[in-house]
Amino acid sequence: MGFSVERSGLLTTIQDGGRIGYRDIGMPVSGPMDELAFRMANLLVGNAEGEAAVEITLQGPVLQFTSQAIIAICGADLNPSINDEPVSSNKPLQVRRGDVLRFGVAERGLRAYISFKGGMQVSKQLGSSSTNTLAKIGGYAGRPLKAGDKINLNTEEPGGSTIPWSLSPSLFSYLGKKEVRVIKSTQWDWFTEETQISFLSKEFMITPESDRMGYRLSGPPLRMKYSQELLTEGITKGTVQVPASGQPIVLMADSQPTGGYPKISNIITADLPVIAQKKPHETVTFKEVTLEDAYKALRNAENDIKLAAAAIRLKTQRG
Repeated sequence: MGFSVERSGLLTTIQDGGRIGYRDIGMPVSGPMDELAFRMANLLVGNAEGEAAVEITLQGPVLQFTSQAIIAICGADLNPSINDEPVSSNKPLQVRRGDVLRFGVAERGLRAYISFKGGMQVSKQLGSSSTNTLAKIGGYAGRPLKAGDKINLNTEEPGGSTIPWSLSPSLFSYLGKKEVRVIKSTQWDWFTEETQISFLSKEFMITPESDRMGYRLSGPPLRMKYSQELLTEGITKGTVQVPASGQPIVLMADSQPTGGYPKISNIITADLPVIAQKKPHETVTFKEVTLEDAYKALRNAENDIKLAAAAIRLKTQRG
């Protein structure tokens, strides 16, 4: 027993920690777009950080529960409600058989994650249950969830009282950030000085053509000093490629393992959640930092997660 999908939402998929170790055969990692919100959702219900969760985008689904469960919702503020009563994100929630979870209009951010204590009964392909819609593997039949789908949970939780605590909102302050930190990429010096200045000083808009493979940006055209051929190279989540149009593409969770466009920069790992939560037509700016700065930011982010995990364990033990 678990839940049934009454309405699918805009793009609702199952994602776990990602399909690691298969880029050499052309398989994207996939996994959550916002790893921080995804990991925190799992920690809130006592799961391993990489346990499969439901990723929802802008317009959430309607889920009816067929058993009792403990869930958590983290990430974008999509105004969730249970049986039409508003509920809080960033905390464990008790749901009962027959309860209906809905979402409203997105206030801040684009994506949220629903975790289920004990996890969902979903199969794995190549070591992961992350949905890759292009390869049609993972999740539920390799596709987004749709009305009529039924998913079982691994455990049924006994009924209980409302859980009276939640995470600090400061953990999700990045939802309102506009600045994204980057390090120079291999072909940085291929671009004109004017382009380099524009890239680090001008705004770029997220276009509606953006998806889980890549965010297409609109802004001042980025031009190279002279035409150069580039052999296909390895790329990763956060790589900023520049095609012939001069309009950059930020590669995201479902991106291919290699690419032939010049790369002007890479978004640092700690700031990937910032851009993952940007809606179409919102803007970002880029700030150059050193590799040492990037490592420091990642260490700080991981320390925040560790502290939150310790606080969750303490609160859970105290009941």
